[in-house]
Amino acid sequence: MMRGRLLDWTRIDQDAFHPVTRESFPWNARPTWLCWSGGKGSAWALQELRADPAVEVRGLIALVNEKNGRVILHGVRHTLLQCQAEAVGLPLRFIPLDWASTATERNTALTRGFGELRKGGASCIAFGDLFSLKGRDRRMLVTADTGLEVVFPLWERDTRALAAEMLEAGMSAWVCCVGTDFLPASLVGSRFDAGFVAALPDGVDPCGGNDEFQTFVEWAPGWSRRVRVAPGRSIEVYDAAFSEMAETEPGRRERQRPRVDVFSHFARLGRVRRHVDRHLAADLEIATVAGIAAMSPTGFRHYFRKHVGMTFGDWLAHRRVERACRLLRESDAPVGRIAEAVGFRSERAFRRTFNKQVDCSPSEYRKRSFVDLVDSD
Repeated sequence: MMRGRLLDWTRIDQDAFHPVTRESFPWNARPTWLCWSGGKGSAWALQELRADPAVEVRGLIALVNEKNGRVILHGVRHTLLQCQAEAVGLPLRFIPLDWASTATERNTALTRGFGELRKGGASCIAFGDLFSLKGRDRRMLVTADTGLEVVFPLWERDTRALAAEMLEAGMSAWVCCVGTDFLPASLVGSRFDAGFVAALPDGVDPCGGNDEFQTFVEWAPGWSRRVRVAPGRSIEVYDAAFSEMAETEPGRRERQRPRVDVFSHFARLGRVRRHVDRHLAADLEIATVAGIAAMSPTGFRHYFRKHVGMTFGDWLAHRRVERACRLLRESDAPVGRIAEAVGFRSERAFRRTFNKQVDCSPSEYRKRSFVDLVDSD
């Protein structure tokens, strides 16, 4: 019989992660889980969801083969999805499926797996589908009895414009699977980049929306680190070709692209950073900063969170603490004066924020920096 419950080995405790600064959400934000394949659609759907203040993304859920732990969609090992989950700072759960079982048994397992999310407090489940009505109907079928609202953040987007947007933002991804009815097997293991998209034959969707190809993402805006992989051996099975994605050593960079500095890449974000750095001690109200970006406050909030991966308030706090660290290293000014110089209105608030980000007090940080300087001499 098909096992629909989430097996113990598929659970990862959220406390095991070290995510970016925890965001605060409106009291009525909908607790949402995203169905995660590790590909570009999943990564960009997460971008869209995190840019929506009405949504609180609580975790990721992936479908894997229960016999070998590989992702159902493209055969990537589940351990690489765990690395991605750490990079985005979210817990990850798996629904194991027996692909030799009947479609009815698989649907029952999916319904049970998604139902567990509902019991755990989720109100929404999100999918990265683009336009496939068949795929959408299948999602609606397996969630119909769970009580979950189903959302599709990328539904009916212009896929050529979407692919360009992903690449312009610096997304780094590999083509890990191709449908050989659409594309030659030799393309598996290629970079998903502008050259790959431009060379696609007529009729092949730029985002692979008809399952012409699948990708594995190394980095996207908002991720805390790059999941470094490289394509290995390739195999063909029936009407698909797969490339084995394997983690590379941290120092192996010959096939990697550098992470994009979005503040240099997008002119309006560059203006914002320069303004903030010049006026760090001032009351940097969102309306004023939005005006620097030539946007409305609401539009700026969404735009900033989408491209930077955190709220403007969180980023500003990081920027102020970074400046404070430099002042603590380079001067003997009192902590209260440094707090004021970087824009904090009270020393208590500064100490609390500093400790949260640096994991020590300002005084302890200064002491450690002095010891390090003496030791280096």
